[in-house]
Amino acid sequence: MNLVIFSGNLAKDARLVEVSTGKKFCATTLALREDLRPENKSPVFVDIIIWGERAEKLVNYLTKGKAVSVIGRLDIVKTTKNNVTYVTPRVIVDTLEFLGKKTVESVTVEQPAEKLAEDVVENPSETDSSEEVPF
Repeated sequence: MNLVIFSGNLAKDARLVEVSTGKKFCATTLALREDLRPENKSPVFVDIIIWGERAEKLVNYLTKGKAVSVIGRLDIVKTTKNNVTYVTPRVIVDTLEFLGKKTVESVTVEQPAEKLAEDVVENPSETDSSEEVPF
C-alpha cells in the first residue's frame, strides 16, 4: 500500500500546468518540519501534485505560507543531468485540507464583522454545539 499523510506550510504559490494531452495539474511545494522550533532542524521540501478539475479550483487558494494537510501516494521521480541522477519525492494528492483558523473575510456574511461578533457574544448558546455531542 502506498499512502502518505503530510502536513506543513506551502513554500511557494501553486502553478497550473497543462500537459500535451490537455489534462491540467496544479504543482507546489510543501515544507515539512519534524520540530516546531525552526532553529533546530531545517525543513524537508516535498512537491505536491493535484490533477484535474480540483487543480483548477484550488490553484488560487494554494499560496505561500498556507498550512495544509495532504493525503496521497508517494511518487519518486528520477532525472539524470550531467551524468548525475537526482531523486525527487513528490505526493500525488487525493485529499487536501486547509489547516488553521478561518478569517472573517473567508466567511460570506451579509452583516458587518462587528455585528457578527456582537451576535456571538449575545447568543452564545446558538453557537455552542457541545450539548449536541452524544459522548
